Amino acid sequence: MFATRVNLRRLCSVLVLAVIFEALYVGAVGTRAVHSGILATTRYVAAGGNDISDCSSPASPCRTIQYTVSKASSGDTILVAQGTYTYSQAVDPCDFLPPTGKSVVCIVDKVITILGGYSTSNWGMADPAVNLTVIDGQDSYRGVFLIGYNTTTASLSMEGFTIQNGRVQGPNTPGDPSGFGGGMMVAGARVTLRDMFFKNNKVYGQSGTNGAGAGAGLAINWSQPGTSSLLERVTLVGNQSYGGTGSDRGGIVFGALFVNGSVTINYGTFTNNQAFAGSSSGSGRSGDGLCADALGGAIGGGGGSWTLQHIVATGNQVVGGNATDCAGGGFGAGIHVEEATSFSITDSYLSGNVAKGGDAVINGGFGAGGGILVNTTPATISRVQLISNSAIGGSSTDGGNAGAGGGGGLYLWRTRAAVNPVASVTNVIVADNYVALGSSGGTAAGGGGGGIQVQGMQANITHLTLARNRLGPGLVSGQGLLVLAAPGVGSATANVSYSIIANHTEGASGASAVLIQQNNTANFNRGLFAGNIKNTNQDGSPMLPGTFNGLATMTSASSAGFVSPGAPTYNYRLLPTSIAVDRAVGSSATNDIDKLNRPYNVVPDLGASEYWPSGQYRVYLPLIVR
Repeated sequence: MFATRVNLRRLCSVLVLAVIFEALYVGAVGTRAVHSGILATTRYVAAGGNDISDCSSPASPCRTIQYTVSKASSGDTILVAQGTYTYSQAVDPCDFLPPTGKSVVCIVDKVITILGGYSTSNWGMADPAVNLTVIDGQDSYRGVFLIGYNTTTASLSMEGFTIQNGRVQGPNTPGDPSGFGGGMMVAGARVTLRDMFFKNNKVYGQSGTNGAGAGAGLAINWSQPGTSSLLERVTLVGNQSYGGTGSDRGGIVFGALFVNGSVTINYGTFTNNQAFAGSSSGSGRSGDGLCADALGGAIGGGGGSWTLQHIVATGNQVVGGNATDCAGGGFGAGIHVEEATSFSITDSYLSGNVAKGGDAVINGGFGAGGGILVNTTPATISRVQLISNSAIGGSSTDGGNAGAGGGGGLYLWRTRAAVNPVASVTNVIVADNYVALGSSGGTAAGGGGGGIQVQGMQANITHLTLARNRLGPGLVSGQGLLVLAAPGVGSATANVSYSIIANHTEGASGASAVLIQQNNTANFNRGLFAGNIKNTNQDGSPMLPGTFNGLATMTSASSAGFVSPGAPTYNYRLLPTSIAVDRAVGSSATNDIDKLNRPYNVVPDLGASEYWPSGQYRVYLPLIVR
């Protein structure tokens, strides 16, 4: 039914070449040995300063951040007063960067701290909200470039900045034509970023050469082994990635934040970021076997260990590239992670994100994972809401098949037979998500999993609320949940305990809320079916079933008793009269999606939310956007 994705290592190899190309020229830049006996210095920058001293006096600050960075030694701290800081060729030490990748700030082989939000009248306390401190690429330059070349310890700690209007285009050179990090690019180093805003940054792959683009806001392209980056209270808004055009295939793209390595993100807001893969008048395939895919509109990448907490991702989009035959896929409009050693996301909210396949003359591209797509990675997903996301296939423009869609809210996927990751989904609401075929073409590609798709792997699903997810015209495969094999990889198993599956009513005739394809398995343990037109395909319609165990433990009802399902509030907590209250006999869960204790009474409730008296609930709101 669905095409098989290649693994991230092949995808990243397309991008890493550009870093290697740029790094080859770093040897010409003088580097400085780091000696533990050197005392750290605090240096000062203000928009009205002068670049004539060593910047160490608060009474005589320097004018540009770049000049001050050049004066700084490893271990130094740079304090920056409010103002807008732009590119100055006169102080740029990084001749190795191509003209299309010049940066307002360029840091090579240093361990340095840069703090914004100060005023010239108060260097003792930062207030970034009042003292707005901006690095502005003026739609011509990258904001910040950091590389560790002659050292394995290069790092940047940065706080209190807005990085905006950055622009990077892949170089038109014999090296790789890919573009990275319109706001900031990191290679061979690690970063700690706090209270940072990345706005309206853009990255472009070189056209005519299928150049890739990655990390319109921030690209952590390559991390030293054993290191991890930390992002806290970061906001990425309106960043855009564009793949270049190509004669055979357009360029692959990753969205606002691209990470190749280990990362922790705590309190991150991602809004209206977009990733558009490049198009081609050719077949859409190239020698590496890839089509022009768009991945991770808000957050994308893989490798290493990923820990995400308090993420709000809304209105992000990925669109595969157009081609004659192999249109690109759109994967993980909110989050896409592939072949990481582990992935964990907790206490997060993803809504209104759209993954769309590209259009083709023959077969449209695959749209997959409107909210989150996890590929070939052990995953823990806990206390997360996936609301009103979409996965839509691309169109066929000349009588071929419309592209498939899959996993409107969540797509759990294994594409390598050699590994066998397991996903854990606990206290999660997946509601009002949508999957559809492309708008024109035949229906043979199929599609499904309006809420969740599990393909080729095991998912342990506990205290899930799966409600009001939808399939578009012509689709029957699991309005709420679809479980199916990955061709050449293996079958899938979903273990579903103490969960609510409710109000699935939209799809083609015969569509069921849960569809288990033949040779796959669903094990149910105490739950509720409520208000679905059809609960499962156990009767062999609309297609032959896999193995169903535990259906006798499921309660059926006409209503689940939600507080206010659907728009505008999407409130899937339980009324005190809900049949799901006090029904999760045997559950050992100690809290719910709001971190409220389970049980409120003697026995826990089914679904993600435990009934408690009103006034006890957390409200998911985005962080303030500048």
